[in-house]
Amino acid sequence: MDRSAARKDDANREMAQRFHHEALLRARLELELTQEELAASVGVDVRTYRRYESGEVNEGGFSVRQSARRKLLEKLSAELGIAAADLVVEADPAPAPANTTPAPRLFPPEHVHTLQRAPHFVGREDILEELWAWASAPAQGKGPGVVALVGVGGAGKTAIAEQLLTRIGDAPRHGGLFVWSFYDDERTEAFLGHAARYFAGAEPQAGERLEKLLLALGSGAPHLVVLDGLETVQAAGGASRAHGELEDPLLRRLLVALARGLGAARALVTSRFLLGDLAPWADAGVRTVKLGPLSSTDAERLLRSWGADGDGEALARVVRASGGHALSLAVAGSYAGAFLGGDLRPLDADGLAEAARDDPLARRLARVLAAYAAALPDAERDLLARLSVLSAGADEDALLALASASPRVAGALAGASADAVRRALARLERLGLVFRAGGEPPRWSSHPFVRDHFRSLLPVSPSAVQAAMTPPSEGTLIFAPRQKPRDRGRLDAVEEVLRTLLDAGQPTEAYRVYSQTLGGFSHLGLVLGEMSRGARILRMFGETTNPGSPAASLALGFRSAMFYERGLYAGALGDLAFAKRSYEEHNALVETASEMSHLVTGLRTLAYTERLAGALSAARAHVSRSLALAESAGLGTHMARGIALSASIAHDLGDVEAARAGFSRLAAMGDARVARRGLWEAEHLLALGQRVEAAEMTKANVAACEGLGWAGHAAHGHVLLGLAVVDEDPAEAERHLRAARAWVAVSGEVEMAARVHELTARIALSRGALFEAAREALAGEQLAEACGLGLFRARLLALGLEIALARGDEEASARAKDAPRRVLDEDAWGRADVLHWAGLCLATAGEAELGKRYLEEALVLRDRMGHPEREATREEVCRC
Repeated sequence: MDRSAARKDDANREMAQRFHHEALLRARLELELTQEELAASVGVDVRTYRRYESGEVNEGGFSVRQSARRKLLEKLSAELGIAAADLVVEADPAPAPANTTPAPRLFPPEHVHTLQRAPHFVGREDILEELWAWASAPAQGKGPGVVALVGVGGAGKTAIAEQLLTRIGDAPRHGGLFVWSFYDDERTEAFLGHAARYFAGAEPQAGERLEKLLLALGSGAPHLVVLDGLETVQAAGGASRAHGELEDPLLRRLLVALARGLGAARALVTSRFLLGDLAPWADAGVRTVKLGPLSSTDAERLLRSWGADGDGEALARVVRASGGHALSLAVAGSYAGAFLGGDLRPLDADGLAEAARDDPLARRLARVLAAYAAALPDAERDLLARLSVLSAGADEDALLALASASPRVAGALAGASADAVRRALARLERLGLVFRAGGEPPRWSSHPFVRDHFRSLLPVSPSAVQAAMTPPSEGTLIFAPRQKPRDRGRLDAVEEVLRTLLDAGQPTEAYRVYSQTLGGFSHLGLVLGEMSRGARILRMFGETTNPGSPAASLALGFRSAMFYERGLYAGALGDLAFAKRSYEEHNALVETASEMSHLVTGLRTLAYTERLAGALSAARAHVSRSLALAESAGLGTHMARGIALSASIAHDLGDVEAARAGFSRLAAMGDARVARRGLWEAEHLLALGQRVEAAEMTKANVAACEGLGWAGHAAHGHVLLGLAVVDEDPAEAERHLRAARAWVAVSGEVEMAARVHELTARIALSRGALFEAAREALAGEQLAEACGLGLFRARLLALGLEIALARGDEEASARAKDAPRRVLDEDAWGRADVLHWAGLCLATAGEAELGKRYLEEALVLRDRMGHPEREATREEVCRC
């Protein structure tokens, strides 16, 4: 190759690179450095540094040919402990030429977990045929987006799903096939991350797992997601959540999107609980298949398949006693075939029937399993009991490690050889008590009911068995490590230690692991974006209303902090209802505490959450009480925060004079108006059309927040700066959008995600990219609706109507008719804007009477508030 060709090749490689600014932001936050501190440590001015962290340096391509840039990358690498190769990564591939058609991608099925196969599949053939027809025709848009197999444990839900997967096969498909069992791994963030990697072909950051997955699933390919054991991530009912409510808001949003319609993508789920979150789509988007008992004929077939024999009366007695429960029949048939020569008569059918009357499932099955446990050799019984400790199962190495433990922990398995362990596993598999759960090396697991029963036979604590099979990594129990854990493996290990402490009855030590080792919300949530993990960990502590829960025995300070941080995670994930309940519990706990600031903060945070939900009167009441308490206690900083939030709520209610007075009071107090205090005032000014003033104060605010390391507030400021200039300078707005998106990618915070959707749509609108604008506005509106963000739903609904009018959308008038009913009466600004754009859509479509009425209502509101576009509304009223 000659030199010119080599130079050209080098240049092409450099043009395919980009600076990984998201990694830079994440690393700085993890080390708790300000932008100024990091800029000084690597020898550049802060303005230059910000070009790297915002991604601005990638405009026009990123090159490392300059020696100064290479030196800066080396310094950043050394300072942050990041490999230089992780700071300069491959850019997104260039689009294919317009005249080429890319070959369709084929997806090899991804069985992350192996579903338990029923050795004898009997009695559910009709359901299987219906599922096969549904799964075979997604591209034609036939059938619901979600099918839920619902029934008691052991009814055969997993067996049906496994039979469908077997029929689909393992050949690559035009649509992906992704299988996950929450019985094996209940971490929703792990599921979302793995699914996003599979469907989108990229490693997502913590805050963008769901967004990347939704985009990939909505691409049009006939993707199928199979989720087994959903009840493990559903609430069993209680003080905090309704029975069957999905506990993770991200998983709820995924299933709602699939039920609403997400391209040709579909989901098959199994659960013991009905999916109440999907009830609004029950007529079209969701089908629930309730599994009842097996018929007498099918029940007898199943018993015989397992080796049971004898006269019809003996079979009929066992069938009646079992209630047609598939797992009870399978275990009874297996037991009779293995230990009774197929003769069912020695089985205590009367005892089974008595148990069935007392408890239709658990005690009935327990009778058969108790007989099984008594008949099994000691080594096989003790192996099954210890295997039942780990819901995800265990591989052979873990079981051999257990065999080398003390006889007290290992039981009759102590000292067993590898061959002995393999023989025991093979026999238990033949009896249907264990199954190969996949993986490399393969793991062994069992049905949840079998696990529950045999785990109860353990003479030692489950934590002792877990410790023998999965010893914690060195240093795991350091409560306040110098560097908080960052990688997933370390986080998983610490979480497992925390779970073990809870199982051992040490809730205080467990909470210290959460708050000190894992760093609580400030590290797990704000730095790592591990919102789902943090929320799940705090759920492990249970409810204080249950005297036997770990939470009930925590000291008051730990309990109140736990409830407050539960609210923070829920709010960030978009579960405002649960966030509000958590803050209310926190406030009830600290009501009589000597430290007044906790209640002041709790009331203000509750008010902030009520405001996001659009419950403005409730928000005003809470912040008024918070402010009164702060004033009585002389808490100056809390007073300033309360005044700013109160002024912002007054603005939302349309009381512009009260809002102006509140912000003026802050200025008179000499408040610096940084962070939310200044951001709320800037929003007030923007709404009144004072863009220059809003931009000036926000620039200073963003600089201050970035200097203090408050990335979330800085991102909020970047959105406001983008909105201030979007009409005059879309390129400048785009730069602010990138900075805001970087924070959303890290944190996944739904309030900021909704703001980013709005700014993205407005940039596209100003550039005339109307289809993109409509898509972004609708995505934001759906996000706001799913998360209960009442204020943002109105704002994005109005924006969607504005874009529909610009596009000449023929369906806009139908949406416009119903639009005002979807906006809260208290939200004066949102209601005024929705009425204005709905009225214009209707008038343009020839429905002048209704359009004029909406415009007149909008004009009343806009005149009262001094809306900058009120004259435009007046002109449209006259034109009608």
